[in-house]
Amino acid sequence: MNSLTFASALRENQQEVLQRWHEAFHGHVAEDFEQMLGTPMGLAVAASFLGLAVELMGSEEYQRPQILHRARQAAQDDAYRRAAVGFCLPDLVINASSFRAALEKTIFNHVSPSSTGQMEELRNAVMALGSFGDCLVAGEIAGYFAYRQLNEEDN
Repeated sequence: MNSLTFASALRENQQEVLQRWHEAFHGHVAEDFEQMLGTPMGLAVAASFLGLAVELMGSEEYQRPQILHRARQAAQDDAYRRAAVGFCLPDLVINASSFRAALEKTIFNHVSPSSTGQMEELRNAVMALGSFGDCLVAGEIAGYFAYRQLNEEDN
């Protein structure tokens, strides 16, 4: 088992990730926000996040900070746009945390460690996905407040 195994598990099971993501936020976000996430624009953002997660899972340790920074920025840009059309902060945060949970569940569903050493690799992969999810949440919060701050300054 190596980092490419984790990247492959996510890349080859993209539909499962998206399905798990929808299941995780269903009933926990506003109905109009949930509907928007199913549109081509919402799915494009999910595809972007998924692409970054795959890249993270296939990366070397020294590459991860840059990828995490890009993930945070992508989430921030997304949240800014969504805040501009009236979506609230809890929905944005639930979206990001639901996406992380979907990634983790998909990894657990498709990667089975067969030795103690592989268990350590799986633990490290899940920790990396946790950091990825933290960056998404931080980006969503930052984007929301950036929009709010700009909107308040204009008034």
